[in-house]
Amino acid sequence: MEKLEADNVDRDEVGRPVKNLLSPRSAFMLLLGSAAHELWHFSRLPKARKVPPGTLQYDCNICGRPNAVDLTAMERESRTCLGCGSTLRHRSVVAALSRKLFAGRSLPLDEWEGVDALKVTGVSDAELIARALGQKVAYTNTFFHQAPFLDICAPAPEYFSSCDVLVCSDVLEHVPPPVDRAFEGMRKVIRPGGFLLMTVPCTALERTAEHYPDLHEYRIIERDGRSVLVNRTAEGRIEEFDDLVFHGGPGETLEMRLFAMNDLERNLRRAGFSAIEICAQPDFRHGVYWQRPYDVPVVASVPGGGPGA
Repeated sequence: MEKLEADNVDRDEVGRPVKNLLSPRSAFMLLLGSAAHELWHFSRLPKARKVPPGTLQYDCNICGRPNAVDLTAMERESRTCLGCGSTLRHRSVVAALSRKLFAGRSLPLDEWEGVDALKVTGVSDAELIARALGQKVAYTNTFFHQAPFLDICAPAPEYFSSCDVLVCSDVLEHVPPPVDRAFEGMRKVIRPGGFLLMTVPCTALERTAEHYPDLHEYRIIERDGRSVLVNRTAEGRIEEFDDLVFHGGPGETLEMRLFAMNDLERNLRRAGFSAIEICAQPDFRHGVYWQRPYDVPVVASVPGGGPGA
């Protein structure tokens, strides 16, 4: 199997301090989140019959159900709400959107008011997020493979400047290269003064790891019980890869890249976004705490007047 240069990164780089890899504002937010967590944890040390150390008691900001979860089990995609089944990522998206809409306040959904006319478009959002936001804002979920169709790499003209807020959660890691087209497409869809709310799995590496940078004409086949990607490059060279990573199943969920946080910021700025915010602050009341400060939601504004300006 041909080994890509992107796979040969120095693994020691993972241990570098985040503050050396992020913008000053982003590094400050991560430091603030860490300090807030320490203060909260000391204040919650158990006494007698209190909860065990490291247990987070919270009310889900989507369904309102009280929960208690071991912080070590607070994984990105683990369903840690016993009510609606929300994950850390789901709750963090709602918290980040609330802070943007309500002057920095993280409100549970049942307290959202005055945003029913806000036009929000989702890019293949999870059904839970689609249902929740659909109760509070003028929300439309879109898909690459079914109606309503939206190819974020090449949006149709009718989508240009069509929404106040675009929610794109865990989509861009699956977009075929070059990923720049997706950032440019998202910028076109959002009205001036609106903003993007996005999440992608990230690392503290300095550069994004593109798994298949020369992807052109490809198919996925089964060989000896394993999935194999066969690619013909634009120059006609044949490549094969058998170390494929799928998110939630095969097909369009193939992981194309693993983003680096500072690369993510550069991509957003090149596409014309501004006022980029790294939403790393914890929201203990609503079950938002990141053990890895790289997968957090990012908010990026489109210059102009209106929501989020």
